[in-house]
Amino acid sequence: MPPLSAFIPVLFIVSLALLLRHFLGALAWAFLLAVITWPLHEKLLRRGWSPLGSAATLLSVLVLSFSGPSIFLFNALGNEVSTVERLLGQLNQTGVPAPPWLAKLPVVAKPVLTWWQEHLAVPGGLATLIRTTAGDLIPHVTSTISTLGPTILANALYLFLAMLTLFVIYVQGHTVVSYVDRAGMRIAPAYYPVLRRLFPLSVRGTALGLCSVALLEGVVLGFAYAIAGAPAPVLLAVITGYMALIPGGAPLSFSLVSLLLLGQGHAGAALGLFCWGAFELFLVDKFVRPKLIGRRVELPFLAVLFGLLGGVSTMGVLGLFVGPFMMAVLFWWLRGGRVDAMVATEKPAKTDEVAL
Repeated sequence: MPPLSAFIPVLFIVSLALLLRHFLGALAWAFLLAVITWPLHEKLLRRGWSPLGSAATLLSVLVLSFSGPSIFLFNALGNEVSTVERLLGQLNQTGVPAPPWLAKLPVVAKPVLTWWQEHLAVPGGLATLIRTTAGDLIPHVTSTISTLGPTILANALYLFLAMLTLFVIYVQGHTVVSYVDRAGMRIAPAYYPVLRRLFPLSVRGTALGLCSVALLEGVVLGFAYAIAGAPAPVLLAVITGYMALIPGGAPLSFSLVSLLLLGQGHAGAALGLFCWGAFELFLVDKFVRPKLIGRRVELPFLAVLFGLLGGVSTMGVLGLFVGPFMMAVLFWWLRGGRVDAMVATEKPAKTDEVAL
């Protein structure tokens, strides 16, 4: 039976995790971003940049890459508000005619057409429906707004802490890595060298897969929007690419655009866009993304797929990085689990670099 002193480090780690449980997400994102962007930081340092200058530059690029698309979207949507207001005003004055495809719906065609003629086809019906619906939704909107403010403030605090932690990691990279190495060698000296190599490879592979797929989704579905005749296809393509970074974002985007086309009476274009989006999404999520992620750590297709799905379902977005890493560790162990062979293939870091 191991002595009681052997459990003290475990108890300390558990206590520390409970103490920082509200900020573990911010710390995890800071370390993930540091691992992903560390090769760029090393390249800037080799070109003569100071750690402070490199940290400030990379942090600014990351903030702009996240906030830039949001600013573009809000600006574009703000410019469209006046157009939407004029369109709603015209429809309210003349009434909204029922689209022809409603009469072709099985079973529900007659009641839907009756409701449409009574509420939307008459002048002023659209305004009445909006007022009635808004009145019913006001209690729910009020309760949502009451909790929205604290949630936004909490997320802003977590974002600030993540960026601050990332800045410190950039500036004090050597010290941070030495601390992590010491802790890893004390906790698991037999396995830490392998984990230290597999973790950066799997995280960077996941990041490459996510960004590449998001760009691919935006471009391919943007062309599909234009061919289908969707309004503002470039704006919708940017929104789709931005949403593709989130699990389930791409199918939600092209499904909403398909519903928009269906509401405009373009049933064929809506069906074609939805079928193409589903087919393209199947190919990308089941073949392209796992291939990009698994290539760096030599993982088979199913291992990457189940790592992504299991990680997302268990840990959310962070699981996209944790799942493939755990699968990489599993397959390293299944292939023999030789620490010396794994470490021997790793290139030694230069004396002026820190290999995260």
